[in-house]
Amino acid sequence: MAGNFFPENYKTFPYSEGDLLASHRSDGRYSINKVLRIDKVVLKAGETILIQNQAFEAPEEDYLLIISMSYGDDEFDSLEAAKLAADKGVWTIKMGHVPNRAPGAANGQTLIGHHPVKEGELEGYNQWKNAFIKGEAGVF
Repeated sequence: MAGNFFPENYKTFPYSEGDLLASHRSDGRYSINKVLRIDKVVLKAGETILIQNQAFEAPEEDYLLIISMSYGDDEFDSLEAAKLAADKGVWTIKMGHVPNRAPGAANGQTLIGHHPVKEGELEGYNQWKNAFIKGEAGVF
């Protein structure tokens, strides 16, 4: 049962693992980003989570989605160019793993394709997940 500690927009995400998303940067360029994992994290009353390096204690049992993504370099001049690169599976990864709350991960993204997540793409995610389970890592 969901509580009311986390906002509703922390509990939904419009994309799926493996989805390729384009984001439009302020300089007019586009990048390709990939959804690696979507984790439903349940906190029991009294448990804490680090969000942007601040500890939050859940007053009741509740959950949020943590969206792990890789982010590409802003190397495309247009959305069409990003779509073509996504279709070919060719783009530059700038950050291999970033764990984020659903609203931040979805903000400004446009679905442009889908490529199943490969085990080799999960190295950063696996390191983060192990640290997160130990309470040594949080989310943005």
